[in-house]
Amino acid sequence: MNSSVFSLSPYLSVFVIVWLLFIQIPSSVSNNGLLTDCRNKFVCGNISADFPFWGTGRPPACGIPELELKCENDITKVIIDEVRYRVLDINPDRQILRIAREDYLVGFCPPQFANSTFNPMVFETVNGYTNLTFIYGCMAAPGNIPIPGVFTCKINQVNDQTGYLEVGATGPGRQCYGSVFVPVSVSDFTSSFVNRPALEQDLKTGFEVRWKVDKAACEECTNSSGVCGIEPVTNQTICYCPNKSTGSKTCLPVFSPTASPAIPGMNSSQFLMLHPS
Repeated sequence: MNSSVFSLSPYLSVFVIVWLLFIQIPSSVSNNGLLTDCRNKFVCGNISADFPFWGTGRPPACGIPELELKCENDITKVIIDEVRYRVLDINPDRQILRIAREDYLVGFCPPQFANSTFNPMVFETVNGYTNLTFIYGCMAAPGNIPIPGVFTCKINQVNDQTGYLEVGATGPGRQCYGSVFVPVSVSDFTSSFVNRPALEQDLKTGFEVRWKVDKAACEECTNSSGVCGIEPVTNQTICYCPNKSTGSKTCLPVFSPTASPAIPGMNSSQFLMLHPS
C-alpha cells in the first residue's frame, strides 16, 4: 500500500500544480483587464482624467466611489452628496477639482434644496472660499439686507416667495421655508454681493475642492509599471501590475527564466513550476 501511494505522488504533485494554475487564471484575467481599463483616461469635451476618477471606460475599481465622472453632450458632470455639478477643470498636480452647481447655472431658484457638502474623508476645502446662503420662502427679507441681495423665487406649495442672501452657512430660521449654502470666491464676493449679474457669473465660474489621495503611493505604483486603482473593501489605493499580480503599493519584480534558482539544486524550469509568472 505504501509503495502505491508513493508511486502516485509525482502525478498528484503535477495535478496540484496544474490545479493551482487554473484557479489563478480568473484573478490574473481580472487583474489584466483592470490594468488595461485603468490605464484608459476619461475624456469628455475638454476634460480628461485618470486616477482617482472613474466612469465611461474606467470601471469602479479604477477610482474613488465619490469621483464617478459622467459625460453628457460633451459636458463632464459629477454627483457629490446627491448634488449635480458641472466639472469645469481638473488639476491633477494640485489635486484640485473646479465644479459649479448645475441648479444655479440658470438662476437662483434651485429644483431641490440641498447644501454643497463634501465627505471630509475624500475632500478638503481650498483657501479663498466662503459659504453664501440662499434663504427661500420668506414673508420679507431682514431690513439690513442690501436690495441686490433680495430676490423672488416661487416654490411649490409655499405661499411666501421672498428670498435673500446671507454670508456663511446658515439655516432658514422660523420665518422662512428653506436654505441652501454654496461656496463662492472670497476675492469676488464683495463686489458680486451687491451686483446680481456678477454673482450669477460667479456661480457659473464655480468653486474649488481638493481631493484627498495618497499621491506618493500612486506615483510609486506607476513608477513600477503598474496602474493605480481602489481596493473595494478597504477603499485604499492599490496597484494593478503587468505580471498579473496586485500589489498594495508597488509591483513586484518579474522573475526571469534565466535568473539563478532561489533554492540550491533547483533548475529554472523547476523554479518556474513552483512560481508561475
